[in-house]
Amino acid sequence: MYTKIQTFINEDTDYHFTKLYETYRNILFNLLDTPIQSTHHIGGTKHFNYPTEPILDILVGVESLHDITSLDEKRLNYAGFYRLHHTYKKKVVMAQFNNMIDLKQIARLHIIQKDSLLYNEYLQTNSALSTDNHIAKVYGENKAQLAHNVPTIRAYDNQKQKLFSKLAKDLKRDEVTFK
Repeated sequence: MYTKIQTFINEDTDYHFTKLYETYRNILFNLLDTPIQSTHHIGGTKHFNYPTEPILDILVGVESLHDITSLDEKRLNYAGFYRLHHTYKKKVVMAQFNNMIDLKQIARLHIIQKDSLLYNEYLQTNSALSTDNHIAKVYGENKAQLAHNVPTIRAYDNQKQKLFSKLAKDLKRDEVTFK
């Protein structure tokens, strides 16, 4: 697996990520007997309010995580997505890679039970990062600092998830205090 954090980008002048999201959205909704009920383009490549890795993040809503059966996983494999086996709470993460040698992520599916607390946190946090310049600036600075201070991509992803969770908790209390 690609061991380095990908170089951050600041813009997408040709709307590559928007077009890629639309392509994947169509693929996801056209899978045979798909359990997928909703998709949302989330993260830095949606709005570019802070520097971000060049990875398309898609929030995928399903009725229940149990709906992602081995058959559905196989269909997603055929579409080029493979399950990441980290310890995730209440979600399934699948990624598409540039090739099967480098394994550099180009897109990630965050599959979560629709209308769950976690699903709503993703939507709320994404909205705040898209519309509040101060929150986006602070989040981006923290994310960049993590990229410079952690030794592995797994450590970076774990710390980024903690940063995201803290922001979601602060937004719930209506007081963004992270540093």
